[in-house]
Amino acid sequence: MLIARWLLASAFVVALCSCGAAATPSSEHPPTASVPAYVVEPFSHEQQLVEQGAHLVVSDGCAACHLSAQGKAIAPSFASFAGHRVELADGHTAVVEEHFLRGGLLDPRRIVIRGYAAAPMLAAVARLQLAKHPQQVAALAAFIEQVGPEPE
Repeated sequence: MLIARWLLASAFVVALCSCGAAATPSSEHPPTASVPAYVVEPFSHEQQLVEQGAHLVVSDGCAACHLSAQGKAIAPSFASFAGHRVELADGHTAVVEEHFLRGGLLDPRRIVIRGYAAAPMLAAVARLQLAKHPQQVAALAAFIEQVGPEPE
């Protein structure tokens, strides 16, 4: 609860500091070189996908299994999943990267990771109808890759 309050207070301070930042610069306040480019430039397409994916992870319920830090995980954690080599139920190994993630999101029967039951993922993909929403698949894959380390 304390962390949530601190995050909310920090977001409020950032919002107050950026009041008027979107307005066109006037001659009274010329832009300064001390403001990082990422503050004033629009999000790239990839950044927009990551943002959309983060929203989907929370709103679709993925976070309940993939971001949980309690007890034995029922699904691989996104933080330690992307960019790593995983062993599949069929004995093969694969690096978790965009192609792997998209394939698993579209057809989780094809890609089952050893040590995890496929049923929860199958149910989630069926409920979300991801095969009908390629933009959501792209956004989820972008977010998961962003959370994890660079590929091996």
